Amino acid sequence: MRKCKLPADGYSFVRSFCLTPLATALLVAMSPSAFADESKKVKELDSMSVIANPEDPQSSTGSAYVLTERELEKFSSSNANDVLRSVPGVYTREEVGQGVFPRISIRAAASGRSDRISVLEDGIPAAMAPYANTSAYYFPNMGRMSSVEVLKGPEILMHGPHTTSGVVNLISTPIPEKAGGKLNAEYGSFGALKLHAHYGATEGQWGFLVETYQAQGDGFHEIDRSDRSAGHDVEEYMGKLRWTSDADAAYAQELELKLLYGVEVANVSYLGLTDEDFKRDPNRRYGLSELEQMDRGRKSASLRHVFGFTDNTQLTTTAYWSDTYRYYDRINQINGVNLGGVTSIVNNGLANAGLIQGVLDGTADTTHANHVRYQHGDQEYISQGLQTQVDHWFTTGVLEHELMVGVRWHEDTTKNQVKGRASSVYRQINGRLVYDRTTLGAPQQGESEAWSGWIADRISVGKWTLLPILRYEDIESKANIASNATPAQRAARATNSLTSTTAGLGVNYALTEQWTLLAGVHEGFAPPGNGASEGTEGEESLNYEGGVRFRSGSFGVDAIGFLTDYQNAVRTCLVANPCPGGIVEGSQQDGEKEVYGVELGLFADLYQGRGYTVPVRLAYTYTDGEYTRGSDTGAVLKGDVIDYTPKNIGQLQIGLEADRGWSAYAALNYSDESYTSPIAGRSGVDDRFLKTDDLFTVNLVATYPLTEQADVYARLDNVFDEQAITHRGADGARGNAPRTAAVGVRLSF
Repeated sequence: MRKCKLPADGYSFVRSFCLTPLATALLVAMSPSAFADESKKVKELDSMSVIANPEDPQSSTGSAYVLTERELEKFSSSNANDVLRSVPGVYTREEVGQGVFPRISIRAAASGRSDRISVLEDGIPAAMAPYANTSAYYFPNMGRMSSVEVLKGPEILMHGPHTTSGVVNLISTPIPEKAGGKLNAEYGSFGALKLHAHYGATEGQWGFLVETYQAQGDGFHEIDRSDRSAGHDVEEYMGKLRWTSDADAAYAQELELKLLYGVEVANVSYLGLTDEDFKRDPNRRYGLSELEQMDRGRKSASLRHVFGFTDNTQLTTTAYWSDTYRYYDRINQINGVNLGGVTSIVNNGLANAGLIQGVLDGTADTTHANHVRYQHGDQEYISQGLQTQVDHWFTTGVLEHELMVGVRWHEDTTKNQVKGRASSVYRQINGRLVYDRTTLGAPQQGESEAWSGWIADRISVGKWTLLPILRYEDIESKANIASNATPAQRAARATNSLTSTTAGLGVNYALTEQWTLLAGVHEGFAPPGNGASEGTEGEESLNYEGGVRFRSGSFGVDAIGFLTDYQNAVRTCLVANPCPGGIVEGSQQDGEKEVYGVELGLFADLYQGRGYTVPVRLAYTYTDGEYTRGSDTGAVLKGDVIDYTPKNIGQLQIGLEADRGWSAYAALNYSDESYTSPIAGRSGVDDRFLKTDDLFTVNLVATYPLTEQADVYARLDNVFDEQAITHRGADGARGNAPRTAAVGVRLSF
């Protein structure tokens, strides 16, 4: 059975649409001769992957990186921010220091909660509601993944719906061809425990896998006047079942069912610290935040069917469904001040700064009628869809083609205030929270339905590879449609419909077998969410990249420049990431911006001999840019800075690997300071509290084999105990974790 590349979505002419000039040009270039004779040359590709073979300099027309199972095992980290730091062009920042809320941006896309990248698991959308609610409050558990792919450039048009920056595809543990399994157990600082185990087998036409990932810890924050931990507790269970047709069957087929169930409780807070309090103790949490807790979970199922018509033609169809809930008790007002403005009163010495500081410290009682108000963020997201793609390899004269045509239907349903509780008020008396009252809220519901499709043709001729792509989106969204909505909600009922046709072209030229030049241009798009009113457009951009790729044995280099011109920049407004003006709901159109930079990726063996190898891996990104046109509301002005975008970020890994099996690695991580608001660079604006700090940390890990099936490892993160402000939201300074240690064992059986 032949396996082919499976994009998560794509292009099909299933509805009428209006082509842009660039799309028209690319469509004309794909002549009818492209549908002529078939070729017997078929590539072996993983149908759950979005990248063919990144070690082959000619395999991808865009910037592509893969973190293999071996790379993930080096540091055995379950923190997505730590893992993705080793990929050029990817920006991560810690909010609570434990990776609970990954904030991932690619090529300086919007700085929210990973809301401008396409997050996939095994090639299908993984966000809780990728069309209706673009902020990824759910991110697949990095600790159970076997590999990670990051794709940028024109090829991301075969995924989506977010195509302005890049794709992160997480590959789950595959069903093994032979009976066996693995177990990883770890104990670390602050009571951290981790257990990851899986077992599977393939017998004849059937294969299966069972897996669990469990983790818990107390967290490194100390909550004032409280014995409650700031930790987390995670449980996940996954099962896979696969059937493969008999070798003598007329048509090769494969059917795989995947089921996932997971729950997580995290005692995290949206409330940070004033700058002075952070300088004194970055691991402190104010006592009035002790009741904040995130309880979330997911149930999901997918069924993938692969049908091989011939050796040259394959159809892959996946049906998927997920139900994600998120219940978050969080502070949203302190003594009459909404979250987002509390610590700034103290930082800037504004009116009532002394009283607010006393309330934070627990030395002053609350005086406002709302005292300390907790909001109950009670939400459920149901996401489901069906996507199918046909892959066909053929030749026309001297041209070799890999034609990919597909279509996807997707539906999101969002529900708020499922249990009817809106907020609760607590008085602070003598440093203790005393329950006062609870208010109820009417349930809300929103929906988004989307049809998307694509057509792409990877054309090879001589030293050239060209990949023209077309993508289409048709989105219908509604908000405040609950049957028992209040009159005010009905009056605010929002509907929106929009279509988007985008195009791209990637080009490779093989200078030699090792050196490849690459270039690409594509139009990017991102949906505005289901709270958008009629006529609201999605985010739009024109993206360019170009560079060189080299591969020779254990040495490889990628040097790629990029320019992203956002014609309509859109920002998702959240309590955790407020828009300018303190807006925390809906989306905001920010005008236009340009972002440019250079990405450098390198891996090599510095030395090999006498029983030792010294490998290195480098990821470096330089980024700059500004807003070139302000928003219509005036919240963003021409010349404003791009927030949460450090000019320089990088990681250097260096290791020592012995032929006898033991190894040791060091990771040196650096990130420049960055502005936290577009207004920070304006003349006359005091930016002291509108910046993060630069940060340099070092992580160490060593592994020693006990037997061929067992090894032990020890890890020390943030060796020099450097802590800095990495985030300012929803309210106050937040930082990275202090020095932490862990020891673990890995068994294969």
